[in-house]
Amino acid sequence: MYKKIREELSAYYHGIMAESAKKAKDKVYAVMDEYDAKNPNLSSYKLKSRLYDAIADAATPVIFKDIPFYFEAGMLHPRGDGKFNRSIEHANGWLYQRNCHLFTDIDPHARKIFEGMYIQCGIYADMMHLQLPLEKVFKIGLSGILSELECAKKRCTTETENDFIDCCYAGINALCKIAKKFAVALKASGDYELSEIAERIPLYPPKTLHEGLCTLAFMRKSLGALEGMGFSSFGRVDVLLAPLYENDINNGVPREVMLDLITKFLLVQDCLFKRDAIISNAYEQELENTLTLGGCDKDGTPVFNGVTRLFLEARDKEDIIYPKMMLRFSKESPKEYLELIFEPLTRGKSFSLYSNDDSVIPSLIRSGIEKEDARNYCVGGCWDILTGDVSIHNSGEYVDILKPLQWSIHNNINLMREHEIFFEPLEECESFEELYTRYIGFLRRMLMQKHMIISRGTSVWHKVNPVGALSALMKPCTEKLRDITNGGGKYNRETAYLIFFAETVDSLLAIKHLCFDKKACTLSELFRQCRLEWQNEELRQMAVNAPSYGDGSEESISLVRRLIDDIYSGTRDLPMAQWGKLWLGAHLYTEILFRADSVPAMPNGRRRGDYLSQGFSPSRLQKTASVSDLLYTLRGLDMTKFACGTSITLTLPSGKLDNENIIALFRTAAQSGIQSVQPNIVNRTELMEARRNPESYRHIIVRVCGFSAPFVNLSDKYQDEFLSRMMFEI
Repeated sequence: MYKKIREELSAYYHGIMAESAKKAKDKVYAVMDEYDAKNPNLSSYKLKSRLYDAIADAATPVIFKDIPFYFEAGMLHPRGDGKFNRSIEHANGWLYQRNCHLFTDIDPHARKIFEGMYIQCGIYADMMHLQLPLEKVFKIGLSGILSELECAKKRCTTETENDFIDCCYAGINALCKIAKKFAVALKASGDYELSEIAERIPLYPPKTLHEGLCTLAFMRKSLGALEGMGFSSFGRVDVLLAPLYENDINNGVPREVMLDLITKFLLVQDCLFKRDAIISNAYEQELENTLTLGGCDKDGTPVFNGVTRLFLEARDKEDIIYPKMMLRFSKESPKEYLELIFEPLTRGKSFSLYSNDDSVIPSLIRSGIEKEDARNYCVGGCWDILTGDVSIHNSGEYVDILKPLQWSIHNNINLMREHEIFFEPLEECESFEELYTRYIGFLRRMLMQKHMIISRGTSVWHKVNPVGALSALMKPCTEKLRDITNGGGKYNRETAYLIFFAETVDSLLAIKHLCFDKKACTLSELFRQCRLEWQNEELRQMAVNAPSYGDGSEESISLVRRLIDDIYSGTRDLPMAQWGKLWLGAHLYTEILFRADSVPAMPNGRRRGDYLSQGFSPSRLQKTASVSDLLYTLRGLDMTKFACGTSITLTLPSGKLDNENIIALFRTAAQSGIQSVQPNIVNRTELMEARRNPESYRHIIVRVCGFSAPFVNLSDKYQDEFLSRMMFEI
């Protein structure tokens, strides 16, 4: 049966779906263009209200055989999680496309500088890493939310507040209208049972596991179709669905029936991905589609229930890659849960990112998140720490902390002039202390520039594309009478992901070691070798063998600790667009490969073209690295200063680790401060054989960077990068 479901879904999503989405977009754009022409100068809230209606009118339910859910309205490309232009332009992009010039108009010159200097998932505002806020839907349903809006309307005192609440009301009504369309279409198809569910769900809270899964499936597609923003996470499904599972158990629903429902639910998401396609560019293949399992509840009690087991069993049974299952763990996690989440690794299947509650939750609390909300975090996208029922945040804001060293060493005067930021020469520094202090000043200059620009640019977000339906689903927005894009969240903050962390630390350590401690060369000679791409191999080997991040040495730990502390303290007063402080993190996506040629040689011994380090992982230039040295390093750092997380990629040798060893390793890791772990347990000889004989090795699933894929589906360049990774000693 599941094979037929895969065939039906794949035929639709990778056949006629793109054309269907284009037709819906053309229809909605025509309606909105005419409306805009007849009603000039309307506020963004009023235009979004009309857009909701137009999208609901254009929605055309698609009913699939043997799939007991309703979700597909022909509006989004299979890779479209809701973002207005992911893969193709969608109907929900009309208002954004009309108004996005406002992001530029507020300061055209600053935006040009920003785009050349920094990386962002959207213009000033993240448009694709959101969690579905479903707590209110599961508790009071859309009918309860409509009642909340009626009460809020009575409190409005300004035109903007009235327009905002009207926009929320229009968005929730549009969701109800789409659900009603499904009820009618299902009845016409002869599926009376599912039609009756569509009449109630999500208008009212779900009461069964089946209804809960229908809520998840419907809301992700329908809210995505309306808002123009990507919803990458279903949230904490084993928390949301647990009471419904218990109801079903008490009412005699067999476990195998529930397993079948969850398997089919997951298959819908997995079939959006072309399972056999060769991945040559992750942006073309990867889905920002996740759910979170495990962790703890709001009281701190570990979450491990029947729903957790069913999702893990369904995934393992069908080798389901999407949605990505983000797995929370801690030193207090039940052993049975740890056995279930780590066992696939021993079989060469790395489906997941593992997020350590013992480090992430304290970092969120330190950043100002209340304990209950911190405990309720989920992981979205690739590694994003989300509190989606109460707030959203910018994600994917990459800050290249190697750049000040790189531009200074390589005399990139033209680039500095173009981006109106200057890093003075470092060669005349007479001590490492002087050089380090100057570098920290450079880095603060970068971060100040970035957030001054963002704080201005984001101020017009609500004029570009308010999101009334999304705001109504969230807890604080209705109370505050403010859209989530306009300060309506409980916690409004921005992030900075520090990229090329290991390269930066190791370069600073090499400078200190070679030029000031050992006096093996002068700063001028070291920098000259970087500009010559390391013609002096003897000196390069000295640089490679200098103390480095993750080696467990007191020298490296001391510098890393100082660097983190200085970056953290130096960013507490940066200007934010809305209330809050800057959140720091350390992640990196496929730039480890695709930016390798653009980063020249550096003092750590790296040459242009060498692969870069992933997130908070040590550099692969190290000859050997041990897990114990890495964990010892992390224990010496204050990881609570990374509120939006750090990710470490661990490649471990197969044959040396059984499930008991892995559990012991991760219980130890949980106490080290490690935050997100992307592990692979592999045999390089087996992977080389898989390259020669791919059909015999399709079972091997590896964690690439922020996503998983069958190893044999990776292109040669991705396989080369994966095989070059440092194997950690146990």
